[in-house]
Amino acid sequence: MVKQYPYTLWVLQTTESYQNGNGDWVEGTSEWVNVSKCRDESNSQGQTINLVDGSSYRFESLIQLPKKAPKVEAGTRVEVRDGSEVRLSATVKRFSKDQLHSRIWV
Repeated sequence: MVKQYPYTLWVLQTTESYQNGNGDWVEGTSEWVNVSKCRDESNSQGQTINLVDGSSYRFESLIQLPKKAPKVEAGTRVEVRDGSEVRLSATVKRFSKDQLHSRIWV
């Protein structure tokens, strides 16, 4: 049986350093968080997308997600994993929530 979303999407969540109420600096953190099931498709045909700033970008891969997947902002580091194996590691260029699914271009 073929699974529509056989892999998992991981997002690198970071917090910036900040000064607490006592004036002490607290160091920022970074951790990978599993946010959704997904599948990735390489851009073997050399297609391009238009980015928010109006520029054209030849994307490396398209990540398909269920419609209920959370929004992932442009500039966010993501990984597509098959168990413990990293299939794809990239930076989000564009996110779109469509009628039947969501998509991320990297």
